[in-house]
Amino acid sequence: MARHARMNDRLLFGRRLGTATLLLAVIGSGMRSEGAPGGASSPSPGVLILRPGERHLFLDDFMLADVSGVQRVMHQPVKYSGNPLVRADRPTDGVAIESRDAPVWDEREQVWKMWYFRTVEDASGVGGAGYARSRDGVAWEKPTLGLVAVNGDRNNNLVTVAGEPAAFIQHVFLDPAAPEDRRFKGFIGSRDRHPIISSDGLTFRRLPVAPIASQDESQVNWDPVTRQYLLTVKHNGPFGRAVYLSLSRDFERWSEPSLIYHADWRDQELGAQYLQRIAADARYWRPTINVPAEYNVDIYNMPVFRYEGVYIGLPNYFESSGRIPPPRGNQDGINSPKLAVSRDLQSWTRVGDRDHFIPISPLSPGALDTGQIMVSSHPVRRGEELWFYYSGINVRYRPNVARVIDEYESAIYLAKLRIDGFVSLRGAVVEGFVDTLPMLIEGASLWINAVAAGAVAAEVTEPDGRKILEGWDRASCVQVTGDHTRTELRWRGRNLAELAGKRVRLRFHLREADLFSFWVQ
Repeated sequence: MARHARMNDRLLFGRRLGTATLLLAVIGSGMRSEGAPGGASSPSPGVLILRPGERHLFLDDFMLADVSGVQRVMHQPVKYSGNPLVRADRPTDGVAIESRDAPVWDEREQVWKMWYFRTVEDASGVGGAGYARSRDGVAWEKPTLGLVAVNGDRNNNLVTVAGEPAAFIQHVFLDPAAPEDRRFKGFIGSRDRHPIISSDGLTFRRLPVAPIASQDESQVNWDPVTRQYLLTVKHNGPFGRAVYLSLSRDFERWSEPSLIYHADWRDQELGAQYLQRIAADARYWRPTINVPAEYNVDIYNMPVFRYEGVYIGLPNYFESSGRIPPPRGNQDGINSPKLAVSRDLQSWTRVGDRDHFIPISPLSPGALDTGQIMVSSHPVRRGEELWFYYSGINVRYRPNVARVIDEYESAIYLAKLRIDGFVSLRGAVVEGFVDTLPMLIEGASLWINAVAAGAVAAEVTEPDGRKILEGWDRASCVQVTGDHTRTELRWRGRNLAELAGKRVRLRFHLREADLFSFWVQ
């Protein structure tokens, strides 16, 4: 567990958060203040209600009150030992394939589906995208579709857009609730984004609507609570590339992209330190160009997805090590995602002391995720794990090659994280505790996701945290030990339903334990 964790620099020790936190609106959260969008009314303004149906994580301070002797720890996904999953192994793939989109499960065909774009140039002028499918999400095949002729040969797995064989296709996903002719959606365009739709995910048609302005990167996801598509695109910001958001409810009319995330001065400081460490470490690929006076950090792209009542962002930090000379131009450097969280899509909290969430890999035979990592649109839940698919690219810039297209190689990779495993609150040998803000609890049982070499226990206190309710003390709590993604935290002779209508706090005691989430049923 600790091997893939990153701790905050400081303890959350003896800290008391302001009650203004209560007034934050949580769209679609199971813990809501009165008047929050989608929430039922509360007995009085500012009262949080803990309702069944949603887990509560610790990526930000939203629900925390008194905290002592506890660290917030960010956990990195573990890279799959069988990587890479999908390689550039067909003539139409070229030397590099990438995807910005998580695989989708097609219930009708009982198969996972993936679309990827190719860095290949040939005389045919054919664009399209490659298509792959899998029964288990690990072993992928590229079926021959016969839809597109490349130099007279249809023996390939390329999908296409009707009447536009050179269209650059990306962001294909399955929308199972859509009309039959719109089950599959996506975009075309290496600059700007034009919506496309399809009934089978193989042959698309362009929608006759205005494009969404963008540079060469974007990400899209569906928000099931607000029922709108979230499209993040790239435009310029204070330090270079930055993330803008466009919204749509019908996939045709899109809001004007607005700036939501960009690098800041602290990112510049950390980026310079990181590049210097990489340049001094022979285990890693080192950018060809290393000019400290030209160091810069900006945000290359950022998938944004809803997860258990919050929005999680995976901003891809491009830590540039210097300018590439003409005629190539652009910048050399390293690309990899970090972790951020928001409750309104506008204000973002950087998580894990801004460490890399999925870092580049050390150099090794066959490894391609050594220079750039482009994470897909969202994690896929598989049992009690979250699977993150990402594109691993071996370099950013390779000089003295005949064509820019041949500068790098890439493939599609997989990394896995326990369910809710982004962040934990960790108590050491000297026990710590964390109090939630006062709340009303609507549920009969309390459940947690935790790993405890020691123990996790809990108490229920009055709203000010000074008095423990009779029968709800830690001596009456059945301590939890071991590794559990879901286990009930019980009090002897008590049922959580007894607390209905009472405003209380939960106090978690953590001894040699990591608490990832809690919820009620």
